Amino acid sequence: MRKMLGIAIAVSVVVCLIIGTIIVFNKPDNPTHKFLLPKEYTGWVEVIFDQPENPALKQEGNYIVYEVPPSGKIKTSSRNNTGSMVLYYIDNNGKKTKLPETVIMIHGLGTSSGEIGNADGTTTKIPEKLSFFVGTEEQWEQSQPH
Repeated sequence: MRKMLGIAIAVSVVVCLIIGTIIVFNKPDNPTHKFLLPKEYTGWVEVIFDQPENPALKQEGNYIVYEVPPSGKIKTSSRNNTGSMVLYYIDNNGKKTKLPETVIMIHGLGTSSGEIGNADGTTTKIPEKLSFFVGTEEQWEQSQPH
C-alpha cells in the first residue's frame, strides 16, 4: 500500500513538472503594438494608460491596435505592455501603408509615470504615458524647444 502511494505521489510530481514546463515554454510572446496613423501624419504621439473612463485598446490576434487621431493623443483604460511596434499610415478609405523603412521615422521614444507629493501628505499618481515623434530627423529637431 505504501509503495502504491509513493508511486502515485511520484507520478503526480512528474505530471506537475511536465505541465509547468509546457506553461512556461508555451507562454505567448509579448504583443506587437500596431499604430494606425492618419495619412502622412507628422508629430508627437502620446498614449496615456490606465484611464478607466476611456475605452480599452482593440486586440487583433497578438496585436494591440492604436487608432491615432489627428491630435496624436490617445487615452485608454488599457495597461501598457512591452512589445515591438509597427506603424502604418491609413487613408480615408482604410488603406494601410507601412511607414518607410529606409528612413528612421520614430524619435524620442519613451515612457514616463510617477507620483507627486501633495502639501497635505497625500500623493497623486501620474499615469503611465508612452510618447514618440513620427517624422524625419529634421522634422523632429524642428519640433524641439530651442
